[in-house]
Amino acid sequence: MHVDDTHSEGDDSSLEEEEDNTVSNERQMKAKKTKVAHIVKEIMTSEKIFVKVLKLLHIDFREAVLKASCLAGKAVIDERVLNQILCSLPQLYELNYDLLKELEERVACWNENCGVADIFVKKGPYLKMYSTYIREFEKNVALLEEHCRKNPAFAKVVREFESNPCCANLAVTHYMLKPIQRIPQYQLLLTAYLNHLDEDSPDYRDAEAALAIVKEVANHANEIVKQEDNSQKLYDVQCRLMGHHVIVQPGRVLLKEGILMKLSRKVLQPRMFFLFNDSLLYGTPVSSGNFRPNNMLSLAEMKVSKPSQEGYQNELNIESVERSFILSASSSTYRDEWLQAISTAIEDYTKKETTFTSIKNPEMATKDVPNSGAQLGTTAPIWIPDPRATMCMICTCEFTLTWRRHHCRACGKVVCQACSTNKHPLKYLKNQLARVCDLCLPILQQNSSVLPHKRDQSPSSTLLSPTGKSPAFPFRKQKRIPAALKEVSANTDGSSMSGYLERTKGNRKQWKRFWFVIMNKVLYTYGASEDVAALESQPLLGFSVKTEMPESSLHFKLYHKNTLYYIFKANDPQICERWIEAFEEATVL
Repeated sequence: MHVDDTHSEGDDSSLEEEEDNTVSNERQMKAKKTKVAHIVKEIMTSEKIFVKVLKLLHIDFREAVLKASCLAGKAVIDERVLNQILCSLPQLYELNYDLLKELEERVACWNENCGVADIFVKKGPYLKMYSTYIREFEKNVALLEEHCRKNPAFAKVVREFESNPCCANLAVTHYMLKPIQRIPQYQLLLTAYLNHLDEDSPDYRDAEAALAIVKEVANHANEIVKQEDNSQKLYDVQCRLMGHHVIVQPGRVLLKEGILMKLSRKVLQPRMFFLFNDSLLYGTPVSSGNFRPNNMLSLAEMKVSKPSQEGYQNELNIESVERSFILSASSSTYRDEWLQAISTAIEDYTKKETTFTSIKNPEMATKDVPNSGAQLGTTAPIWIPDPRATMCMICTCEFTLTWRRHHCRACGKVVCQACSTNKHPLKYLKNQLARVCDLCLPILQQNSSVLPHKRDQSPSSTLLSPTGKSPAFPFRKQKRIPAALKEVSANTDGSSMSGYLERTKGNRKQWKRFWFVIMNKVLYTYGASEDVAALESQPLLGFSVKTEMPESSLHFKLYHKNTLYYIFKANDPQICERWIEAFEEATVL
């Protein structure tokens, strides 16, 4: 009997749990239905308020203007102008008035038909009329404000209408903004409605379809707003541009703008840069915020990169067919922002051009877009700045006041007069003759059947006589440089560390600035960052580095046993720390 009583108690407990679960489920379903009904009521209530706004603009405001015209005996504003200001509002009023009637009928018979999503699915195609209103919104508001300024009679009508209780002391432009805000409201309300429906609900599929329609309209509206905003930005750039250059073009988008320093032969000069989705424009800033255009470079075949050397953290290399140059940003973060923006723009432009080419000519779709494989002379090289080379990058002769620097127009290297006696037609210069160095000349000749133009009649400008003088330039003295100093160039890849440091042998007043490279545990010293031969080299094995100085965040000493060799000074504590680590690594086997 005891066992039977126990089973009876267990059965009663199970029944009670099932009853509790059933009651709980019923409560949840009832709560969900109540929430759905509440959301539907909110949709209807907000629609009623919105229809009142449309009536206020389309009917009441128009009647106020007509009444003022009758009292004045003439039209206070041209009817065509008024129709343009209220563009698309008659159609929107009719659409939303019908939508409101159907919502009210559905709510009145809610127990018979618990759903409203099918109404939005039916009205979905007509919701695209909002796109037309949004596209014309800025222009229509500007038109309203313009006629209020120019037409006192119309401005008086607007002020009197806004002072009426129906406007609640709000401007007409405030109510004109309401249709733009309505589509996002539909999206929020339908999302909440869908989230509270069960998947087996008869209205669930219609709710999904209605939300998809509203999202599509919202995305289209957002795209229109972006286009209008971009058009205004392009127009602002056009207004700031001196001259007759056309900036505003169909499909052009302004991606980024800002000041960057452009490196010329000797100095950094500020330039205003505008990055578009198809080109890069830069100009010289002038007074009152305007700028004088210097060049507009196509993104086709453009390349952007960071410099390989360690000493130029804020720089950026721009290479294009027309022009190539070095830019310097105010910080590494700002430099990286421009690098990312230009890289993305080039990538998107290249994809677009490739897609267009493949559609227009399918045979070209399999071919790569020309880029890094371009032949010498087809694109403008980056000119190495004068201060970054103290010697000819071919024969290593030193530059002086009389023995000047020259640039090869094919590769951009800094060379002497003797190593650049020839001219050759270059494609990026529309086959005009230009100075080229002795290293580029044979390559250009191989790629072209055009014979070079010689600046002088010498057979070769780099052949030296036993006295160290060129036949064409007998006054030039060629400095003999040991082969060990030519093994590593200043901008060589694969070094442990490279960059500018100041150095002294112990006298703090005699600091000298050099470019240093640590490679294969050897310290190479150069006059500048692009020199092809070192001034000296010093193996670092057996040396030691010490920083026992008050200003150790910028200074460190190089010792061999107890003998002080040099004191080095960096410009930045973090860079100094990296140099110390590189020296310490190179001093041990």
